[in-house]
Amino acid sequence: MCTKAAPATIYRKCNHKTDVNMNFITPIRDKLDHCLSIGQAPSQGLVYALDADIVIKMPFQYSIPDDLDDNAIFYLNHALQSFVAMERELAVYDAIAIRPHTNIVRRLEVNSSACLFLERVQPLEQMWPNSNKMMRHRWIRELVDAISWLEELGFTHGDLAVRNLSVDSANRLKLFDFGSATTHDHYGYEADVKRDHFGLATCLHYILTGVEPFANVDSAQEVRQIESRLLMGGGTIEAGAKALTDVIQAGWTGQAAPTKFSEVKERVEAIIGVTDLDIVSATSEEHYQRLESRCVEWLKEATVDQRWMNPEDYCAACRAQGYEVEMDIWR
Repeated sequence: MCTKAAPATIYRKCNHKTDVNMNFITPIRDKLDHCLSIGQAPSQGLVYALDADIVIKMPFQYSIPDDLDDNAIFYLNHALQSFVAMERELAVYDAIAIRPHTNIVRRLEVNSSACLFLERVQPLEQMWPNSNKMMRHRWIRELVDAISWLEELGFTHGDLAVRNLSVDSANRLKLFDFGSATTHDHYGYEADVKRDHFGLATCLHYILTGVEPFANVDSAQEVRQIESRLLMGGGTIEAGAKALTDVIQAGWTGQAAPTKFSEVKERVEAIIGVTDLDIVSATSEEHYQRLESRCVEWLKEATVDQRWMNPEDYCAACRAQGYEVEMDIWR
């Protein structure tokens, strides 16, 4: 059986709780206080703010107890999902390093395969109240451009959602969190593309109106009810997004599933117009180089946790305790 890692996100304060008997381990032993991940039990990675400009994203694992019960296996599975999510995110960033895009959160190039250093950005939800119509239209164009670029590189995001959109210091919209990304030859690619069309429709609607259909939901049942209503064509398009009604409804109902994101981009630009995205001042390469130098210096002082195991050794340790597992079931 193949099981895809559950979606996760970053850039918000976390409130993680783990079982008292399960010790939490990351590649770096140093205590990092400002956690930006959300969720009670993360499944993809943990993100910490190093300072006002830099975040570090790390996989995690748990010590393997002598007695494996269902609760322990739950946490071990989350650790395995975290390994796979980091693999996927690194694959995306390796591709983007060759063909970069302005509207994807910048990876800071540091010689480390155990974690990711990224530019720190602000959640779109925090920035939206201060936006105007011109700004929102530019964010729309930047989003469809970034998604089309991923498609051209052979990926789909896999968890496209408002919570994974951000704005940088130059006021550019940026996409992040690629732990659920899949390639065009992955068994789940078509389903992920359909899911991303749904997510894109939700993002377009939010950017134009500030209304997110899934905001303030309290249960999985509520989520399923809202999804069902949108899939059946019962979604309400607020006034600010009326111009993109057909695009949004096609994404929500699944009609857009066979459509390339590049075609969606063309439709969106035909409706709201095309503006030179380079009119927004870009963050300089010198700025990113300075951030990378700070990351290198931070790593020199960081303490590696000797308990940390690579994926193969971790799976072997699980099997030694009687839990038969292979990484491929999570890939």
